[in-house]
Amino acid sequence: MPANEEVKNEKAGQGRIEFDFPLLLVRISSFRRLFEKLGAWKASRLISWGTLFGMPIVGGFGLYMIFDTLRILLTTPEARAFGRELGLQAYISIPGLNPLLPIFYSWIGIIVAIIVHEGAHGVIARSIGIKIKSCVLIFLLAIPLGAGVDLDEEQMKKAKVKDSTRVLTSGIGANIIIALICIVGVIILVNGLSPVIDGLYIAGVVEDMPAEAAGLVVGDVIIRVDDNPTTTLNDLITALGEKNDTVHVTVARGEMWRDQLTIPVNLIEYEGKPFMGVSLSEMLIEERLRTYQKLATEVYSIHFQPPTISFLQSLTPFSETLHIYYTHTIGKYWYVLANLFFWIWYININVAILNSLPIYPLDGGRVFKNLLKSVVGGNEKTVSRVTYAVTIGIISTIVMMIALPYLI
Repeated sequence: MPANEEVKNEKAGQGRIEFDFPLLLVRISSFRRLFEKLGAWKASRLISWGTLFGMPIVGGFGLYMIFDTLRILLTTPEARAFGRELGLQAYISIPGLNPLLPIFYSWIGIIVAIIVHEGAHGVIARSIGIKIKSCVLIFLLAIPLGAGVDLDEEQMKKAKVKDSTRVLTSGIGANIIIALICIVGVIILVNGLSPVIDGLYIAGVVEDMPAEAAGLVVGDVIIRVDDNPTTTLNDLITALGEKNDTVHVTVARGEMWRDQLTIPVNLIEYEGKPFMGVSLSEMLIEERLRTYQKLATEVYSIHFQPPTISFLQSLTPFSETLHIYYTHTIGKYWYVLANLFFWIWYININVAILNSLPIYPLDGGRVFKNLLKSVVGGNEKTVSRVTYAVTIGIISTIVMMIALPYLI
């Protein structure tokens, strides 16, 4: 084909709109100059070499997680019960269908992950001279979903293995960099939190008992009895002691528990003990925060669990359940930023791990195939058979991991 004909075809592919229900693809060339500039940076090339050596580590970690989860499911009935409780929809990575993925935060995480991943492919491709035919904006109907780059596949095939591999691993590396930045952001935000309130939450008030007569109501938080702070039930027992007379109970109530009232309560004796007539629960707001802060820096696995899981909602400071009990110097919407950071981390790190696995045609599978080809030579059939065998093996293991709670 003459050179001028190739140029015409290339230009025809730019600015084109394609609709394949429900996806709308808009092909543009606007970002190619940006890729050219970023690809010329020395830092981009250095990072691409780092991702080349880092991807096998991430892939190995992903395989470890899969087989370790399988081991736990095989040996622990409680883990299988938890898997059944989550349901099969927990393995569908679509916000709105997966109950563990909040729609707003997860879609932002997905869009960021796709743009970062595909953008990195484009940057490194240009740094080694591989042509970008067009950039693609992807919409789900009218909703922005992400972006991609259309590389020249012929040039990718002809490129040296180390160069094409750098292009493939660059997306994974970019996802990891963004993920690490965001999880550090989460840790910094959480370490700047202060409890709004802590004490004993009044969950019930018994009729015709001292607490009701004094004016205590459900939702009040007891923070002091006389001059004694009451964070736990043991604190309350100690504060009441053997008293059978009047105590001064300080409660917090109202919006964000800003109002504090000290109310005299005339105790009575019940079964030989002082009695107010309230049902109480320990809030432990300070303790939960300190526990999470400690786990966040010492137990890495907590960051791989979504805070929407029931048992983590009562521990994670920025969860839907707990965020109202904390405040931050940046303002009342700190928890929105914390959730954005967390879900961008969570989506990006999972995209990086998935793409690092030797599953064809994902990036990890293509890298595996390229490396295998360089080892065994040009025997395409052997390379393809081994690649597909490994792919089928890993996918089968993942399917087994999902199905196991329902089989045993």
